[in-house]
Amino acid sequence: MSGAGDVGVKLAYWQWIYGGTTSPEEFADLNSFKHLICAIHSQLPVCFTGIPFENARRAYYADKSWPIELRRGYTSPINALIRIPFEEGPSYLFKGGFPIWTSAFVFWTSYMTFYSWLKNKFFFFWVYQDFSYNWCKTINMSISFSLASMMAYPLYFTREMVDLWPKERGGHCTWNNSYRQCAKWMIENMDQLGFNFLAGYTQWLRRYGVSYFIALWMADSLGMFSNVAEAKGSIESQFPISSESV
Repeated sequence: MSGAGDVGVKLAYWQWIYGGTTSPEEFADLNSFKHLICAIHSQLPVCFTGIPFENARRAYYADKSWPIELRRGYTSPINALIRIPFEEGPSYLFKGGFPIWTSAFVFWTSYMTFYSWLKNKFFFFWVYQDFSYNWCKTINMSISFSLASMMAYPLYFTREMVDLWPKERGGHCTWNNSYRQCAKWMIENMDQLGFNFLAGYTQWLRRYGVSYFIALWMADSLGMFSNVAEAKGSIESQFPISSESV
């Protein structure tokens, strides 16, 4: 459900924006800024879609830790997602969404920009040089995913810094319980504490990263990263002999 309501919306919006552009078939597109502009325009309006699912998941597991007489009795994260808008109000699902929104924007914008740029610039490997498209796709996606996740995860980690890190003496929060101030402090100290902000990255990778990688692979296979009007003109479906005869 999260995949369809969150990742599916992001990919569909990307395909709607990027699919309306055009690129030459015989050589790489010289307009490199197009990939970044399309990614920003497609992800900026839909980065909030993951917030309700994340809050519902946290509410479900938090509810299990309360005494029985205080529990809401959620049976699953989906049950929590359905009940919370009626019991707590719709705005409850969007509380504390700054880390999720910012990390999602950085991740998906970078992910789509890097991958579409690499695919466009190195198309000759499988079109002219007969390298396996799947091998090229794996390499391009791995590079794009690594860069995007390393850039975005620290912003996601700010939620743990504010909520779970030890407080100062007297119970005072270093960042006044503000995710925005925490993110600002993190960026200012990134040169000294950079790798510390990647704590828990492997857990994020298991929970979200693998599914994001698979989602982009499937999206590319469905032609969502090809911006031509006809399927026969798609770069990954061209054969060398037909490309050279154009």
